[in-house]
Amino acid sequence: MLIKSLLPTRYVGPAIAAALATAACAPYPLRIREQPVLENGAKLPPPPAGGPGAVATAAATGSADAQGRRLADQLFTEGTDLLAANDLDGALNRFDRASVLRPDDKELQFRIARLLDLQLRPKEALMRYQRFLNGLEIDKIRAQGDANAKMAESIALAQQRIVVLEKQAGKP
Repeated sequence: MLIKSLLPTRYVGPAIAAALATAACAPYPLRIREQPVLENGAKLPPPPAGGPGAVATAAATGSADAQGRRLADQLFTEGTDLLAANDLDGALNRFDRASVLRPDDKELQFRIARLLDLQLRPKEALMRYQRFLNGLEIDKIRAQGDANAKMAESIALAQQRIVVLEKQAGKP
């Protein structure tokens, strides 16, 4: 339960978020000296040897960021596969974990909002749709005129769903 309360925060560093997400992906609790295994059978590289100083050095060189990006990509792929298999809970789980590692990914925010909406969780969906739209800097996109058709469709759908969900929640 503690892991779930930590994952959505933006104050968790990439290395810690990767470790938390990895621990949550293992099919059983991690044991000492065992290499983490994801549900698809992939193994993550072992942590750098040399103790805490090596971890700090690895983080400074960006390998922790690269590992976090790889893990986020893998979680995104798993979520997409689960969504194709109509496992909405599993897909939401993977997308949510990936969003911890890539908090600025707009596509992830929209997919999470859409899944929450499909699962009839209007308050959470409303927050995610708003987060998606706020992160897009819509005024800047409109000023540049560079929004592609897919993003424009996502923006329109998110704006429509915000109106509907706010009405259902009784907000003016």
